[in-house]
Amino acid sequence: MVEDKVKNTIIESATIFFSKYGFYKTTMDEIARHIHKAKGAIYYYFKSKEELFNEVLKQELNIVKTTLQKIVDREIEPMDMFEKYMLHRFELLNNSLNYHETLKGNLFDKYKFVKDVLDDFHSFERTQITLILEKGMKTGYLEIANINSTVEVIMMIANSIEIPLFLQNKYKNYESTINELISLITNSLSKRK
Repeated sequence: MVEDKVKNTIIESATIFFSKYGFYKTTMDEIARHIHKAKGAIYYYFKSKEELFNEVLKQELNIVKTTLQKIVDREIEPMDMFEKYMLHRFELLNNSLNYHETLKGNLFDKYKFVKDVLDDFHSFERTQITLILEKGMKTGYLEIANINSTVEVIMMIANSIEIPLFLQNKYKNYESTINELISLITNSLSKRK
C-alpha cells in the first residue's frame, strides 16, 4: 500500500515535470525534490528516467484509450461513432503533453524506449477503428473493399497531421479543418445509394 502510494506520487510528479519541461530538461533531482524524497527512492521504483517517462506516457495513453473505448462500446450509429472517435482522439491527444514529446524526432530516434508504448497505442487504435468500420458494414452504412487497407489509410492521415497540430500548437487553428477532414473521410466511406 505505502509502496504503491510512493510510486504513484513519483509518477504524478514526473507527469508534471515532463509535461512542463519535456523529457530532456527534466531531471530526477527535480522530481525527487518535488516529492521530498531522496533521488534513490525514485530509482528504487524506476531504473532510469527513460523507464519513468515510459510509465508516465503509458498512463497518459491509457486515459486516452479508456475514453475512446467508451465511444466504441456505445450503441450509436457507426458513422456517428467514427466521427466522435476521431474528434475525441485529436482532442485527447492535444491535451496529452507527454505524447507530444514522442513526436519529436530526436526523442524517438535517440530513445527507442517509447516504441513499445506507442506500438501498443497504435495497435489499440487499429482495433477500434476496425471495429467501427465492421459495425458500419454490418449495418449497411459503409461499403469498404478492404478494411485493413482502409484502417491503415485512416491511421496514416491521423498520424501525419499530429506534428503540425500538437508540436506547432495549431490544434485550435485547425479544429474546423479537422471536422471537415473527418466528414470527408466519413462521406468517402459511406455506402453509395
